[in-house]
Amino acid sequence: MGSMEKKSSGQRGRIQEGQVRVPLEGELDLAGLSRDLRARGFFLANDPEAMDSQGWGEDYDPEGYYPYWVFRDGKRWVFACPPKDLFTGAGGRREYAIGARTEEVLQSWLPYVQKWCR
Repeated sequence: MGSMEKKSSGQRGRIQEGQVRVPLEGELDLAGLSRDLRARGFFLANDPEAMDSQGWGEDYDPEGYYPYWVFRDGKRWVFACPPKDLFTGAGGRREYAIGARTEEVLQSWLPYVQKWCR
């Protein structure tokens, strides 16, 4: 999707560069989050102690392509995940949107990630 940006009315976040991106409140304890994710059995993209972003998933990916990410965007931390909802756009083209399936993902992950922010 490149630099295409789309915001769904009434929804959290926006779709940008093929990801749903939601700003987090406060400063993220990235090392603490990473250690906790690892303890819960998730595979991590980066070393828990020395990084400025982290990706994770339930299955190991040798290339480091994981569905869930946190990273700094300017001064804010952002949670990112793949969109799960499709709709038919102009000309019958299928496009991603933030709908019920994506909201389920956000509801399951955002409170957990946000608790690691101070």
